[in-house]
Amino acid sequence: MSNILTEPRSQEKTINDPDVRRSLEAILNGQRSGVLATCFMDIPLCSQMAFAVDEDLRALIMVTPRQTAKYDNMSANPNVSFLVSTARNDPADPAQAQALTVTAFATELDGERRHRAVTLFTRKHPNLAAFASASANAVMELRIGTYFLVDNFQQVTRIAMG
Repeated sequence: MSNILTEPRSQEKTINDPDVRRSLEAILNGQRSGVLATCFMDIPLCSQMAFAVDEDLRALIMVTPRQTAKYDNMSANPNVSFLVSTARNDPADPAQAQALTVTAFATELDGERRHRAVTLFTRKHPNLAAFASASANAVMELRIGTYFLVDNFQQVTRIAMG
């Protein structure tokens, strides 16, 4: 018998809860990429992106060439979301996988902040060091507003930044 929830359930927590922090760290440090959602003139765009998370779990770092639709979209409308999933295309995913959606505000970093972000990003993605350091590419900080964690199929936890 499956333990999958058949009706949605929701709860609210804060990032200051130690169990919540452990869950967020496990997901964000355990996955190397996610899906960035941007929007321009009511037309959504999703892009697979490598990312890194800062220590306080309040920002994600990603790198993109400036000559892309996603960069143009973030420049015009910095309100974005980012999805990180633990799904493995397995029949057990509905009961076991977790999906973490982040709502965030995107900003291009420069100077010392860019340097620190590139260092963080390349620690997680050493194979992308040259890409992250290239001056033609934008280093983007996604300042997190809220997390939404979905597990057990329909258990939704809204995680405030507290």
